[in-house]
Amino acid sequence: MQITLETKPFATLEMDALVSYVFEDSDPVQGRIAELDQFTEGLLKKLASSGELTGKPLEMTLVHAPRGVKSARLLLVGAGKREKFDPAVLRKIAGAALRYLKSRGAKQFAGAHPDRGSKSQELAGRGICLAHQSAGVGEQDSAGKIREHGRA
Repeated sequence: MQITLETKPFATLEMDALVSYVFEDSDPVQGRIAELDQFTEGLLKKLASSGELTGKPLEMTLVHAPRGVKSARLLLVGAGKREKFDPAVLRKIAGAALRYLKSRGAKQFAGAHPDRGSKSQELAGRGICLAHQSAGVGEQDSAGKIREHGRA
């Protein structure tokens, strides 16, 4: 697995999946998630109003062929309460997303972080590396690169 950090408009990314996280709020569709909702023509608001998108910790909402997004799937992972959100929660979210998508055959995915800061992207990358290692797939060398052990 190769992990790269890029900044591109998320709607233009052609991947197996686009991943983001949502908070457990009265309205989980806020900030950049609201931007994503506009691209999907209001789909995320509909999912939230129907109770399918709540933001509860590690709840997975997978949408196939989302309209307005070039990725094949859109995965929204619950981040829990905003006031309890910290780097450890972000690492758990990233790791859970990796395991979830790998079990469904995804080879490439990109993260659309509600927080535009590079720190959240770095922490999510660490979570992916840790999940990748714990699955027995690879190990991290001293330079921080993942060495594969025969599985994707």
